[in-house]
Amino acid sequence: MARKSTIIAHCPRDVEVGKRSGQNSLVLDVRLFGSKAGSLHIAQGSVEWWPDYKKVNAHRFNWWEFINLLESGKVKRSKR
Repeated sequence: MARKSTIIAHCPRDVEVGKRSGQNSLVLDVRLFGSKAGSLHIAQGSVEWWPDYKKVNAHRFNWWEFINLLESGKVKRSKR
């Protein structure tokens, strides 16, 4: 059975995650059914989702906003 999703992490090194503009941010490339869905950038002060179809503006959240978004249950979920 083929994989439905793939997550690829680009870790600069084993150190504490730094600022988004620095080289210590963590980048997760998300692929669904073989095509890239987007990239999740995790940094010291924020989390950014860069959809593959949207090259200019990311969805930016500080950590409190991101936590509230996840805990609110308002995140779209796919049916399993």
